[in-house]
Amino acid sequence: MKLNKIIFSGIFVWFLQLMSADLLAINTVRPDFVVIAVLYWSVKNGRLTGIVSGLLIGLLIDLSGTATFFGLSPLVYTITGYLGGNLFEKNQSVNIIYFTLGWVAIIGVQFLIFCLVRYQNILITNYVLFISKWFGTFFYTICFAGILQLIYPINND
Repeated sequence: MKLNKIIFSGIFVWFLQLMSADLLAINTVRPDFVVIAVLYWSVKNGRLTGIVSGLLIGLLIDLSGTATFFGLSPLVYTITGYLGGNLFEKNQSVNIIYFTLGWVAIIGVQFLIFCLVRYQNILITNYVLFISKWFGTFFYTICFAGILQLIYPINND
């Protein structure tokens, strides 16, 4: 049952990412709904589920032709699944502020790795523009994660 739920929600999130990311793009900054889904799956189900789901949905995104660097999506989503799995069953034992800062930091690290590869030419020529791209993508996705937090909090059992 849990596997079917992850598969169907993964297909839905992948389709949502394909259809709406360009619509919601501001310049080259797009929200990443897939990282939110991988983070939710890893926090709810553990590290192994996060790693496997991150790898598979990252491959699906790369094979769908939307990625610019083949292998980057599976890498960053697998790292997100691994780091998010460290928060598995920690929502009761850790202060809610530290728990929230933990998953926000995981998304920040994920986008830093993504932007280091994707915008490496901008990093060399214009450091401020690189930071603005990283922070813009990070902040845009965190806004959608915050809205989702109001509907379905990540720290619920």
